[in-house]
Amino acid sequence: MLRETNAIQSVQISTIAHATDDLDRVQAALRLILPDSLRGREIFTRRYMEGHHGNPIVRFEANLTRTQEVGEFANYLMERLAKNEKLLIERELDAHTDEDSNLFIRLDKQQAFRGLVELGEEDPIRLRLKFSRLSGEARELMKRFLESEASAQVH
Repeated sequence: MLRETNAIQSVQISTIAHATDDLDRVQAALRLILPDSLRGREIFTRRYMEGHHGNPIVRFEANLTRTQEVGEFANYLMERLAKNEKLLIERELDAHTDEDSNLFIRLDKQQAFRGLVELGEEDPIRLRLKFSRLSGEARELMKRFLESEASAQVH
């Protein structure tokens, strides 16, 4: 496992499905951005809400907090995300971070339906990777994480 993934305390994965979306298809897309070890498990919760105009909305959310799950997801993400997209996040790091040591990444939900992991802003799958302040300076850890080439081996 990447040393930088040990600096990640937790990962939150979320997206919103609208009334026109097929909920099973949305859940299938979410599973496709997960490593095999997490795909077969029910990690996503559904929260049923109402939009501003009374339209039904479903929020899918998963919170990974176990060290091994967090590391496996982070490694898988770095393996699947194109190098130029990692560089883009790194160049625009201020727009992807906050003062609480969170790294925010938005993935294209439509590409996830196809099994691809790509950045996207419109109707995205949102990722929040929480970096531990005890592991060092968060921005530096984030840069090393984004520059890393993931290893498929997890211990």
